[in-house]
Amino acid sequence: MVSFGELLCQYTQELAQRWYERWRREGPASPELTEAALKDHLPVQLRTIGQALRVAPASRQSPRELWRQHERLDPEQRVIDEVLIEEVVREYGFLVEEVRAWLQERGEQVSFDDYSYFYLAIFELTAESIRRYSKFRAEQVARERSEYVAGIAHQLRTPVSALHLGVEQLGRTRGEPEARVVERLRRTVGRLGRLVDGILRLERFKPEELPLHPETLAPAQLIEHIVADYAHDAHAKGLRLEVSAHPAVRMRADRDLLVDALGNLIQNAIKYTARGFVRVTLEEQADGVRFRVEDSGPGISPERQRELFRPVHPGMPGGVGLGLSIAFRAALAQGGALSLESEPGRGSTFLLSLPWSVPAREEPPAAPPEPQPGA
Repeated sequence: MVSFGELLCQYTQELAQRWYERWRREGPASPELTEAALKDHLPVQLRTIGQALRVAPASRQSPRELWRQHERLDPEQRVIDEVLIEEVVREYGFLVEEVRAWLQERGEQVSFDDYSYFYLAIFELTAESIRRYSKFRAEQVARERSEYVAGIAHQLRTPVSALHLGVEQLGRTRGEPEARVVERLRRTVGRLGRLVDGILRLERFKPEELPLHPETLAPAQLIEHIVADYAHDAHAKGLRLEVSAHPAVRMRADRDLLVDALGNLIQNAIKYTARGFVRVTLEEQADGVRFRVEDSGPGISPERQRELFRPVHPGMPGGVGLGLSIAFRAALAQGGALSLESEPGRGSTFLLSLPWSVPAREEPPAAPPEPQPGA
C-alpha cells in the first residue's frame, strides 16, 4: 500500500490542478488572478507535507516548523495581488476538502495519524500565512501612509512658498500694496485652501459617502475662475491657456467637488507641460457634460495609464498622485467618471464626465460610540 506521504509527493500536480478547478467553480473573489499566480507555492507545500509524512511519526518535524522557510509560502504576493485574507483562508479550506475527496474516490486508506498530521500542517500553513499576510499588509500601509504624507507636503510646498514670497514682497512695499501682488496672494491662498479641503475630503470619506450639495452652476464661468487662478503659472512657462465653453450652459453639481476635480486636472496639465498649450473645453452630451483638459505635454505610456486608474488608495505606490486622487474621487462621488486619452510624445487629454444634475447626499451618520467596559 502506498503511503499518504508518497501519494502527496507523486500526485502533487494533479492535486494542485484539482484544487484550481474547484476554486474556479466556487466563484472566486479575485477572478482576474492567473492559474500560475494561484498555484504558485501550492505544489511545493503539498510536497513538503508529503516528504514529512514519509518519516516515522516519532521523528517527524512539527507541522508548524514546516513553514518557517520563506520559499515554502508567499502570502505577501497575495497582498500585492489585492487578494483578501478571507480568500486566502478559503483557498486552504478547499485544499483540505479536495484532498479528502480525492482519497475517497481512489479508495485509499490513510491512517488517522497521517491524516491528522496533514490536517494540522494545513492549519499551521493557514495560520502562518495569516500572520505574514497581516505583517506585510501593516508594513505596506505604513509605507503608503509615509508616501502619502510626503505627497501632501510636496503639494503644499509650492503654494506655501509662493505665499511666503508674496508676503515678503508685500512687506517691502511702501504705502498701498500693488494690486497685482494682492491678487497673487489671493490666488495662492485660495489654491492652498482648496488643496487642504480636498485632502480632508479624501481622508474622511469614501467616494460613495462624500456629502453632495449641488447647486445650479454656469460651468463656463466656473472654468474661467479656475483658469484665472492658474494663469500666472501658465504664462510663466510661456504656455497658451485656452478655454472653449458656451456661457449659456447650466448644470447642477457640487461646486467644491467640481472645482477640486477641474482645478487639479488643470494644475497637473500646466505642471507637466513644458511648451505649447493647455486647453479646457466644455462639451454638451445627451446624458451630461464633459470637460476636456488637453495639453501638449510629453504624454503618458500605456503602462502608466493602467496604473493611473487603478482603485485609488492614498499614497498607493505606482498609483495616482494626490491631485489626480482628489479629481478621481470627486468625479466618482457625483456619479461621473474620469478617463484619459494619451500617447507618448503626443500630449494627454483628461475627460471628466458628469450628469446634468447631481443628486444631493447628506453626510453619513457618525458611528455610535464604543461601549465602555463596565457600562
